[in-house]
Formats: sequence, C-alpha cells, structure tokens
Amino acid sequence: MKKILFLTTLAIALTFASCSNDDDGGSKCESCTSNAGNKFEICDNGDGTYTASENGVSETLPEEELGGLSIKLAVELACELDLEV
Repeated sequence: MKKILFLTTLAIALTFASCSNDDDGGSKCESCTSNAGNKFEICDNGDGTYTASENGVSETLPEEELGGLSIKLAVELACELDLEV
C-alpha cells in the first residue's frame, strides 16, 4: 500500500512540475520528512536508475519515472503532496 501511495504521489508531483535536467555528475541522495511523518529518499545510483524509499521501503526506478525532475525536486514534491492516511 505504501509503495502504491509513494508512486501515486510521485506521479502527481510529476504532473505539476516542469522538466529540468540537473546532472551534477555524482551519486547523491536527497531526503525529507513530510508533515505526516513519512520519510522520503531518492538516491542516484549513477547508472540511470534511482533508489526511491519511503519509510525504509525501497525500490529501484528507471530514470524515465522521474520525468526529468531533479531528485531534490522529486523528493520535495513527494513530501509536500504526502497526505496522512
């Protein structure tokens, strides 16, 4: 259920965000904790994939699923759009 909620939140975030290309050439992670208390983190694996985590539950996403967003913006939007269920 959390995985579906995270992916739905990420999809909604992608709908409302403009595309950007933020390639700083290194592997990095961005994280935040939403007002509902959920921790989101996305890490660049450096190979065109990302590891997305919500409250410690992780999955690997292809670059296309970020829709051109930087990982920082994707995480910020996930936190902003997270609703307490």
